[in-house]
Amino acid sequence: MELTQKKITITLIVAVILSIVFYSLVLKKSAHATLHHDTVLVRVAPPTQKTIQNITTATGTLVARKSAVITPRAAGYITQINVHEGDTVKAGQLLFTLDNQTEKNALSAAQASYALSQLQFSRDAKLLQRGFITQDMYYGAKVTLKQNQAALATAQTNFDQRAITAPFAGTVGSLPISIGDYVNPGTQLTTLVDNQHLRAEFTLPVHDIDHIQLHQALTITSAAHHHPLNANISYISPDVDQSTQTIAVHAKVNNTAALFKPGEYVTITQNLGSDKNVLLAPEQSVLATINGYSVFIAKNNKAVRVPVTLGSRVKGDVEITAGLKLNDALIVAGQSQLKNNAPIKIDTKN
Repeated sequence: MELTQKKITITLIVAVILSIVFYSLVLKKSAHATLHHDTVLVRVAPPTQKTIQNITTATGTLVARKSAVITPRAAGYITQINVHEGDTVKAGQLLFTLDNQTEKNALSAAQASYALSQLQFSRDAKLLQRGFITQDMYYGAKVTLKQNQAALATAQTNFDQRAITAPFAGTVGSLPISIGDYVNPGTQLTTLVDNQHLRAEFTLPVHDIDHIQLHQALTITSAAHHHPLNANISYISPDVDQSTQTIAVHAKVNNTAALFKPGEYVTITQNLGSDKNVLLAPEQSVLATINGYSVFIAKNNKAVRVPVTLGSRVKGDVEITAGLKLNDALIVAGQSQLKNNAPIKIDTKN
């Protein structure tokens, strides 16, 4: 009986020992499998250092440098409309005529009075030299001449105001009036726009302010016209917009072919010069987070997340202005699966 109990006890002890050994092996194998599973295969490459062209782009709006609402300076009936909608006119070209018979008669009378006073003054000047008239009579003729000269100028102005001319060369807009309409000073007769000389208005980030200057060249394109148009900076705001941290910039655009239109949205492209020894990383290596941008570098078989500051983008690469060193082992593939300090294995086959 005692022998049987000893056998049972020994059997139980052996079973326990075997169980412990078995489970130890299983746990070790499981841990090894887990470790193997968590290791991420990555590719690394050092960042590159190059000299790049600092190209900036902005969205702007085209504005006519010269545009005007054409209105009469006097009241009257329209007797002539000398242009059509969309016509191109020269500076000083006659656009409209108001009824002018009254002003024409007044001008003729003023011209006659002035001519007569000129003759009278010329005659009195000769008579004064001979002593036939007094000095007061001579001065009276001179005053009359000046008065009639002023009256003639007023009559000429009143007559000229009956003719409405183009203040500059441009394109005529719509014509909301007809012959026979009565108009007052300020009534809109049409609009005139010089669409050959435009101005592009746009803004640039404040960090570009040291790279721009007056007369600097740039190019302009639009959704409708991909062929670039040359322009030059004509104005740089002395103030920075506090809310957007941008500066307003204007550029003169010679639109001689009239392809672009005032009010059109355009893309402005400008070369701000070259930056030397710029540190570049592939765009796909940069990850966006709620706190900014970061990259992973390989260090001691682990992936270390490093915050970075970005600059310009250049053909698939992005400038790293802070956070990365030239000799860092930058992870360029597999980084989307990584967490900070995650174990990695570097792929040396590619």
